[in-house]
Amino acid sequence: MLIGRDPSLLSPRTPGALGVNDAANPFAPHGLFGPTPGALGVNDYASAVAQGPSQWEPPAPPPSTDPISVAFQRCEKLGWTGYFRAAAQAYSFDTELLMGIGYRESSLNEKYLKVAGDNGNGYGLMQIDIRSYRDWVASEKWKDAEACISKGAEVLASKRDGITAVIGKKDIQVKTLSGETYKFDGRPISGESLLQVTVAAYNCGMWAYYHYSKGHDVDRGTTGQDYSKDVLVKAGRFKELLNPSKDSRGWMDLPQSFRNFA
Repeated sequence: MLIGRDPSLLSPRTPGALGVNDAANPFAPHGLFGPTPGALGVNDYASAVAQGPSQWEPPAPPPSTDPISVAFQRCEKLGWTGYFRAAAQAYSFDTELLMGIGYRESSLNEKYLKVAGDNGNGYGLMQIDIRSYRDWVASEKWKDAEACISKGAEVLASKRDGITAVIGKKDIQVKTLSGETYKFDGRPISGESLLQVTVAAYNCGMWAYYHYSKGHDVDRGTTGQDYSKDVLVKAGRFKELLNPSKDSRGWMDLPQSFRNFA
């Protein structure tokens, strides 16, 4: 027992991780009380002896369960992102746009490199329609990811070129699956509207431009009547993943009419 000494003169222990003296009682005799838990709820002294503070690493974040993030990680792992970049550059599209279409068509699931989708009509990651591209499907190139992505970009470009070739023309014809013919006069179109109609045309062909020219929702003839809106919002998500250092969300670059679907 210490007598006649001012307890405040006893050597205190050094502050712990929280800036608090390690000893439970800073004026208690050395060794009477054990070290208190540090910032992580671990005894500072025991932790330092066991592994040393420099060896501690924060736990890895849990894997993402966001389906688009999972699909993007799959593209990165399998090397598909590079194929999307190359195809986008070759046909003057944004990489994220092609990825958005691929996700809408196949969820970018590699099983579609082995089996057909859309009741046997869609093939590959970009779900190329056998009714329009029978020879390409017969070549079995749809089983190769790079060939699939390149073909998807080519098809999208053909829709864009087909629309721009008839802008402003009269008596443009479109046909239903049953063979009925409808005529319309093409309205001027450019910029964001042309992009949206082109994306919708990937799904429903020239009917997208028909509906635009008639003043209808351009997705009126698409599967689920939301094809272009859905693809463009998903493209915004892929843009975020492709450019993680950017502060703004990718969909903020989209027209206001698409943001409501985010």
